[in-house]
Amino acid sequence: MTTEERIAKLEAQIDKLHAKQAELHKQLSKAQLDQWQGRIEDLEVQMHLGAMETTDKLATLMDQLRNRWADARRQFEDATSTASSVADTVRVGLENAFKEVRKALLESKNKLS
Repeated sequence: MTTEERIAKLEAQIDKLHAKQAELHKQLSKAQLDQWQGRIEDLEVQMHLGAMETTDKLATLMDQLRNRWADARRQFEDATSTASSVADTVRVGLENAFKEVRKALLESKNKLS
């Protein structure tokens, strides 16, 4: 095997690895989105189980959380080549929204106690 053939073979392997890495980033981003969907659904169940004074506030926060998740989902589907960047943006945005909803739930619980 000549040097050029070895280089071509190595370049082909690198290309395959890049493609595999991109696919793994895409799968990871999808898994993170699915995980957030589960967490959001769990929050919705908790919200509906309790009788809270701040239902309007929680509903607004849940709408914002759902909208952020939908935006993230759209970004993910539109830009699969930047999946890791989208995943970081999604994670930060959803974590902040999740914290807001959790805080509101705790405040409602404290008011009911």
